[in-house]
Amino acid sequence: MSSRKLRRPTGRAMATLCLLSMTLPVGAQEQTGMLEEVIVTAQKRSESVQKTALAVTAMAGEALAEKNILSATALLGQVPNLHIGQASNETVISIRGVSSAGITPAADASVAFHVDGVYQPRPSGASSMFFDLERVEVLRGPQGTLYGRNATAGSINVITAKPTDRLQSAAEIAVGNLSRITVQGMLNVPVIEEKLAVRGAFLSHRQAGYTRNAGNGQPKLNDADQIAGRLHVLTNPTENIRFLLSGDYYHRGGAGSNSVLIGRLNNDFRANGTSQPWLVATNTIPYVDNELFGISGELTWGLGAVDLTSLTAFRRDNADTTSDQDGTATGTQTSRFFNYNRNFSQELRLAAAAPDRFKWIAGAYYTYEHNRDNLDQYTNLQRTTGVILRRPERYARSKALFGQASYELVDDLNATVGLRQSWDEKGSPVGLTQTIGTTTNSFRPDYGKWNKFTWKGGLEWQADDTTLYYANVGNGYKSGGFSSNRNYGPESLLAYEIGSKNDLLDRRLRLNLSGFYYDYKDLQVTATVPDEDGVVRTRTTNAAGSTVWGLEAELQAMLTRDLRINSSVAYLDASFDRYPGASDSLFRTVQDLSGNRLPRAPRFTGNIGFDFDMGVGEHGTLTLHGETRYQSKIFFSAFNDKAFVANGVTVNPYAMAVQKGYTASAVRLRYKPAEGDWYAEIFADNLENNAILTAVTYGTGGETFGAFGPPRTFGVKLGIRM
Repeated sequence: MSSRKLRRPTGRAMATLCLLSMTLPVGAQEQTGMLEEVIVTAQKRSESVQKTALAVTAMAGEALAEKNILSATALLGQVPNLHIGQASNETVISIRGVSSAGITPAADASVAFHVDGVYQPRPSGASSMFFDLERVEVLRGPQGTLYGRNATAGSINVITAKPTDRLQSAAEIAVGNLSRITVQGMLNVPVIEEKLAVRGAFLSHRQAGYTRNAGNGQPKLNDADQIAGRLHVLTNPTENIRFLLSGDYYHRGGAGSNSVLIGRLNNDFRANGTSQPWLVATNTIPYVDNELFGISGELTWGLGAVDLTSLTAFRRDNADTTSDQDGTATGTQTSRFFNYNRNFSQELRLAAAAPDRFKWIAGAYYTYEHNRDNLDQYTNLQRTTGVILRRPERYARSKALFGQASYELVDDLNATVGLRQSWDEKGSPVGLTQTIGTTTNSFRPDYGKWNKFTWKGGLEWQADDTTLYYANVGNGYKSGGFSSNRNYGPESLLAYEIGSKNDLLDRRLRLNLSGFYYDYKDLQVTATVPDEDGVVRTRTTNAAGSTVWGLEAELQAMLTRDLRINSSVAYLDASFDRYPGASDSLFRTVQDLSGNRLPRAPRFTGNIGFDFDMGVGEHGTLTLHGETRYQSKIFFSAFNDKAFVANGVTVNPYAMAVQKGYTASAVRLRYKPAEGDWYAEIFADNLENNAILTAVTYGTGGETFGAFGPPRTFGVKLGIRM
């Protein structure tokens, strides 16, 4: 069988959509003793990450799989200034202190999440599984030109493995504590050499919940009952045309993610010993039934001087969750949230086919999102009292025109300019807000329109073949929205960044540095407060502004052919310049939070890891991998841990929404025989068994709920690749 890949349209820019290998083959790496060359598409063209004038971290799919990273939440600690948590079965992502304001269907995330170039509009879209990936790219900083709205903080791009003109297969099973069983597989079939190939992959992940429920007859929480599959069909009908048809499916069932009641009003239950990180006691049977489905078609056509790319996608995201809202086995608060989302998107791009001194890309983008949003809030276990909300026609529409060009002013000195104009519209024309047992409908329509011009300017100097310096300035924009019949405005961010990328010691040492300064305005912040109808909801408003600055360093080194290390360290200073009039969710007061740190913005983060290969005679190789990550104190509330006066009494309720500094370590030992395609591994994660708080939410009765990451986990793997 030929090992050549499918033929693709000509032109350097077309390589953006080609099936490029992310790294040098292992054999080549061992022969050269150099670090891999990593290919990314962060600027919608293929180029080495070391020649990309952005702060971008790229992680190979194989490395992610070896680290047991099966979802976006497991990226915590892997990337400088990236924080990811799970709240109410939704993924909350923060980059450099810029994060999502809320997880309601009317709100948008601050970090754009893409799978093979397709934007996932709902936070639940980031909850699908990582399997059979080529790589994951994390772009830090606003991406307002090429990625548009809702990329204020940056973008996470998941690139799946595509079909090749080579027969391939893989299978793996992992078993571990908490009754874990994870099975995944892949099959790549070249149907017609260089003309047609098919690649399919699947993953099944089952694990008992790590949070015990002491309630009578209640299941464990934070379990895993997930299955996912993907199919790619790639065809090259002519030498200049390439078409990729993709479909994917994901389902999550079981009890789902749930949080621990860690306090109420000013009572810190963890401090007085009545709350434990992985123990709850509730009387509402939790339930999650989330389903994602998507289909996309990507056409690339070489037209001589230019290349045309069309990416058309449809996605369906159904979320249905039931959860206890008071966190006790005696309370009667419960809710059911069910949202049925449909999203259509279309992107057209033209790019220079064979750029020399002048590289350019221009395009148009359109997306339409339709939500059937429903929420039932019950005040008794029989579900005969409470409030129901229906928003069957909630929608969001966005259009954009964009372009970016880079010109080589003199040898090795390039200037870049990018422009984008976005038009956004949201509405909820009909609905129902009704107290159970009555016929009064207090629903009022919502509607809003916003537009924004975003831009970017940059200089990059390729000092030599191994050293790049760059400086960028640009802005990002997140669309406005509505909350409790009040519109809130867009948020915007003006960013300045300088950096360098360096391959040293004959490419055995790689050091990437970046420094940034943000002028962050009109932040979208949330609070749980009652509306005019007495319904307690999450309300979003705009804070005045913030200043964010920081430093980041990433290091990789091949000390010997058998010993490799990688590490990163980051410093972040992120605070509110002015934030008067902040709504207190617990005591319903109004406070001035000027000078407080932004939520989900730890001051220091860092990690260090190593891989050491040990020969076992002529039988094979043992690879020992170890890593540890550190995160300093992090606040999950804009109130930080400062006391204030409520009802004539000094209180400090938000001090419980703090995770102190911690370390989390992992180790794995893998054996690969000298002959044969199989491997075996033992692994352990969170060796310290630390209870790590990753998200905090607030209830309608003054409750504070904390979501904790998993305890120590361990297991074994057995796999084969052919």
